[in-house]
Amino acid sequence: AAVGLGEAAWRQHIQAALAEGRLQLGAVPVLAPQNRLVHIECPLRLQLEPDGSYEVAADWLPLAMRGRLTSLIDLTVAASALREIGTDGRARCTSVSSASLADIEFIPKLRAALAESPRAAKQLSMTVGEDAAIDQFGRVRELSRQLRPSGVRLGLEHAGNRLSQIDRLLDAGLDFVKLDSSVTIGVAADASRAAFISGVVAMLHSVSIDVYAEGVNQPADAHTLHELGIDAIAGAAAGVPVELELA
Repeated sequence: AAVGLGEAAWRQHIQAALAEGRLQLGAVPVLAPQNRLVHIECPLRLQLEPDGSYEVAADWLPLAMRGRLTSLIDLTVAASALREIGTDGRARCTSVSSASLADIEFIPKLRAALAESPRAAKQLSMTVGEDAAIDQFGRVRELSRQLRPSGVRLGLEHAGNRLSQIDRLLDAGLDFVKLDSSVTIGVAADASRAAFISGVVAMLHSVSIDVYAEGVNQPADAHTLHELGIDAIAGAAAGVPVELELA
C-alpha cells in the first residue's frame, strides 16, 4: 500500500487509478439451485501505484470516503460492470454507498451511464446497505424510481441487524434482499435461526421480493437455506455457475 501518504496524496492516487482504469472487478457468483447464475457481485480492487498490486477496498475505502470519492467510485464500478456485461452477457451487481445516495449528482450521472448501455443495464443489479436504506429511505425510494425504467434491479445488502424494521423498506421498491452471513451462519444446526429466516423469506416472498444469502461457506447451511426457500446463495458453499462449468 501507499503507506505514509497524506490524505491529499491518497486522494490523488485513488483519482488517478480510477481515471486511468487501473481497477479490477472481482467476481463473486450468486447462485440459485442447480447452480444457475443470478448475478456476479463485483468488489473493486484498485492499483494505487502504477505497477503496484491491486488492493482490496478495505485498504483504501476509508480514505476514499474521507476524500469524498465514493460517488465517483460507485459510478466507475457501475460503468465497468456495464462494459463487462456487454462483453460476456452475464448479469452483474454493484453497490451504492450511503455517501453516493446523499450526493444529489449521483443519480443523474448514473442514469446517463445506463442510457449509454441500455441492453447491458437490463442485466445490472445494484445494492444499498441496510443502514443506508433505513436512514436514507427517501433517497433509496428515489433511486428505485429512477432505475426502474432502465430495467436495473435494486436490492438490499448485508441485511441483518435491522430486519425488524424491514416492513418500512417494503415501500422502497426493492427487488431482492441479501441476508448478511451473521443471520444465516450455522442455520443447519439452529432451529430458532431457521424459523426466523423462514419467516423473513415468507414475508418478503409475499411482496415479490427475492431473498439471497451472503457468505454461505458450509454445505449443510446451503442445503438448509434452500429448503427454507432462499432463492440464491453466495459463498464457498455456493458452487460454480453452470455457465462456467460449460465454458
